[in-house]
Amino acid sequence: MKLTRREFIKNSALVSSAFVIGFNLPIKGMAAQLEKKKEVIEPNAFIKIDKDNKITFILGQVEMGQGAYTGIAMCIADELDAYWDEIIFEPAPVKDVYNIPGMPMMLTGGSMSIKTQQQRVRQVGATLRYMLKTAASKKWQVRIYDVETKDSFVINKRTKEKLSYGSLIDEIKNMPIPSDVKLKDKSEYNLIGKRVKRHPIEVEEKITGKAKFGIDVRLPDMKYAALVQTRVFGAKIKSYDDSKAKNMAGVLKIKQLPNEKIAVIANHWYQAKLASEAINVIWDNGEFEKISTADLEKEYKSYLGKEDLPIMKKDGNSKTAFDKAFKVVEAEYSFPFLAHAPMEPLNCTVHHQGSKAFMSVGGQFQTLYRGTAAKILGIEPENVEYYNNYLGSSFGRRANLASDFVVDAVLVAKDEAWPIQTLWTREDDIKMGYYRPMTLSKAKMAVDEKGNITAFKADIINQSLTKGTMFESMMFKDGIDETQREGLETHPYKISSHDLKAFCPSSPIPVLWLRSVGHTVSAPIVENIIDQAAIASNLDPIDFRIKNLKEPRFIKLLENVSKQSNWKKREKNSGYGVAIAESFGSIVAYVVKVKVENNDYKVEHVWAAVDCGMAVNPLGIENQIEGAINFTIGYIKSAQITLTNGAVDQNNFYDYEVNRISDAPLSINVEIINSGEKIGGIGEVGVPPMFAAIINALYDATGKRYTSFPIKLG
Repeated sequence: MKLTRREFIKNSALVSSAFVIGFNLPIKGMAAQLEKKKEVIEPNAFIKIDKDNKITFILGQVEMGQGAYTGIAMCIADELDAYWDEIIFEPAPVKDVYNIPGMPMMLTGGSMSIKTQQQRVRQVGATLRYMLKTAASKKWQVRIYDVETKDSFVINKRTKEKLSYGSLIDEIKNMPIPSDVKLKDKSEYNLIGKRVKRHPIEVEEKITGKAKFGIDVRLPDMKYAALVQTRVFGAKIKSYDDSKAKNMAGVLKIKQLPNEKIAVIANHWYQAKLASEAINVIWDNGEFEKISTADLEKEYKSYLGKEDLPIMKKDGNSKTAFDKAFKVVEAEYSFPFLAHAPMEPLNCTVHHQGSKAFMSVGGQFQTLYRGTAAKILGIEPENVEYYNNYLGSSFGRRANLASDFVVDAVLVAKDEAWPIQTLWTREDDIKMGYYRPMTLSKAKMAVDEKGNITAFKADIINQSLTKGTMFESMMFKDGIDETQREGLETHPYKISSHDLKAFCPSSPIPVLWLRSVGHTVSAPIVENIIDQAAIASNLDPIDFRIKNLKEPRFIKLLENVSKQSNWKKREKNSGYGVAIAESFGSIVAYVVKVKVENNDYKVEHVWAAVDCGMAVNPLGIENQIEGAINFTIGYIKSAQITLTNGAVDQNNFYDYEVNRISDAPLSINVEIINSGEKIGGIGEVGVPPMFAAIINALYDATGKRYTSFPIKLG
């Protein structure tokens, strides 16, 4: 089938193939702002070529340090044979063509960037390359087989004559679009599967300061806003006195927002911040003012072991299995609230101009955030020009279904004459942010004389991440949140009897997914109780896992880390721990070596094995695993959010500690196994088994099971 440009626009709503939805959609807004004098062809929604042979990739995924721009661009560039060093990136406008396949929105999360985009963007690149070759062959009057492409040029194999892609714009403008172009064979890849560093333009921008993050946005006559927020969850404003603040230098306006916050708008942000501190607010703190962490722990603990908890999975005969077991092991686990603590503070810039608006934000939910802004402003979403910046990290914080920091910014800018950047302080985010839920769990496992796991029983108690959100109908069923099932119900072991239950208590404390979501608690639970069962059975922890695993992919990874770490001959004066977990379609196994001294411990060495199906960029995978390892160490050793009288105790990095350079491992070795299975994610998958590997290593070193986080020795 071939479609003309006119036919495509007419029929695009009826067609669902990845190739077709990638082509010929008109591009407007920030992604189309080229020089108007230049004649430019936009052969598809992902690539633009001008006559100067400048090639621009328009990318719907956001770049927050995970390498999405480089990874997706590699897939396009390899099929297009574009000159890698000179490709330009632009963030995509909010349009349906950039939606995650199967979902009605643009978003970046769930380690989906490469696994959901690589196929269709490769098809886009391959199809455009074919069209360019066709155009050149007609110009030279040779067969298409007599031309080839390289570094953004079409080359005549016979004469070695070259035509730049940009010089062929006129020829491909009205060319019918083929729908059956074959992708390259793996043997033809120049980029995919190779160790490719971050794209040089991205690197240059970031090391020279040219890269624009949300906090860097500057617009003509732009003003700044600081917020006055309660420090007790659920509190409401009774009254406030701003008489001093409104007369301070630079202050332009003070306005109470309908979400129990007060905004100070000023010429400069520090002026707004100083004035916000001068506002005297009388709060109605409500009943939650009486609640502290100990109260929540007591409440959660009361649910553990209750027979009437919602059933996650019940099969076999657990009671009989435990009664007849050779060994039974059990443990209780306690996980604190965790803040995301991204390096770049939350911010959003909005300019409301009557029936239209401009917003610039580093966000993971472009469609949702634009729609939220439009609803608050009472205008159509198409009239909100949305520009997505680089994100100064996120770990899930900028993928908030409540759109909290965006809502603040839009409310501040609504009906105001100026563009306004609303900036949260880090204290705002630590003390009033959205957190990985506090979790309590109790687990129990039975093993027979042959070392087979015969029963697994567990209760898990934490707040729902999806109840009351747009995902509730899909992810909250029968009283159980889908994220509670992750890695717990879906563990990889051969077990005939299960008794798994869960419960979601309510609370005014806002919760949100943290990097790897439910797996951050399920992997430590499963992989620690597995380790206990292995030790109780007098079996080697790796051998015990291999004996009880279902799939060869897991076994291969364990054999790999066993060999890497010389597991069978490991040192006796250190602690070694192993763990394996699958999340977001990929599997990661670790062996960790820890050294314990003076009531402290250090992760000295980590050996990792990764199976994500196919490694598009092995270097990018190594980077993500190394980052995940260090990320997790900080959350194991130090990080926690606690409450006293309804308010968070922590404030900033001085008392909400993340990993320090001194805590980084001395060495990390990552090996990648390309199994050929369906491509999985990588941005989040390195976190879950690291939690478990460290606590298992600490047991090996100390003889004590640490099951309450953060882990403090002594």
